[in-house]
Amino acid sequence: MLKRNIVKIILDVSLAITFVLLMNPRVFNGLPFHEVAGIVIGGAVLIHIGLNYQWVIHTTKNIFNRSLSGRARFSFLLNVFLLLSMSAIIVTGILISKVVFPHVAGGENHALREIHDVFSKVTLALVGVHIAWHWQWIIGMCKKMFKTKEGNWRKGALATTVFVFALFIGSMQWLAVNVQPNEKAFQPKFENSVAQADRMIAPPEKFHEGEFPHKERHGSSHPLLVIFNHFSFWAVIIIFVYYIEKRIRNRRKLSM
Repeated sequence: MLKRNIVKIILDVSLAITFVLLMNPRVFNGLPFHEVAGIVIGGAVLIHIGLNYQWVIHTTKNIFNRSLSGRARFSFLLNVFLLLSMSAIIVTGILISKVVFPHVAGGENHALREIHDVFSKVTLALVGVHIAWHWQWIIGMCKKMFKTKEGNWRKGALATTVFVFALFIGSMQWLAVNVQPNEKAFQPKFENSVAQADRMIAPPEKFHEGEFPHKERHGSSHPLLVIFNHFSFWAVIIIFVYYIEKRIRNRRKLSM
């Protein structure tokens, strides 16, 4: 059971990091990473559901049963909204794709792009609530991973975690320096044709990261900053939801 939960923790952490990196389409080499990682994360979500299929089946069967706790009912509804929101991101992402599925819809569709952005932000908030709702389980699992039943630290687990964390930070920094996004992929087809005509007249200028269109919307494309900013946003949600849930539990205890 512990090994299964460790796999779930690793998968969920990987999902969280990948998802926040997708919030900025200029990370790494831009749209190629954004679209491919989007497809991968869709498959990872299905694996996440599969690892929790027993809870999903049991809760689905008892969703209208009065014996089902309010916490389980809220968790079920939250996961349904998450699945719907994530599905909307994937569908609209495919329709506006320029790299993996460039011929599905064709042309520029700003309405779909805006819908894609809206559902991305909604999903970001829902994931934050999801993490907050399972925060006690996450803390409990971390204690089991890093401490024995006797209360001693697992030095091997700690050393492995520090090594993986350092490797992750180093790889993100290396990729940020050596892999740059493609400016052309972010421009509409009409702008690309105009830009090509301009190059025939004037020599091409050196491209800088800050020259991306709509830079203000996404902010810095450095992966470590993207992760830090969005994890900070989740931290605010976790603190808020945890505090509200704690007050509700205390009120229930007083009323009993």
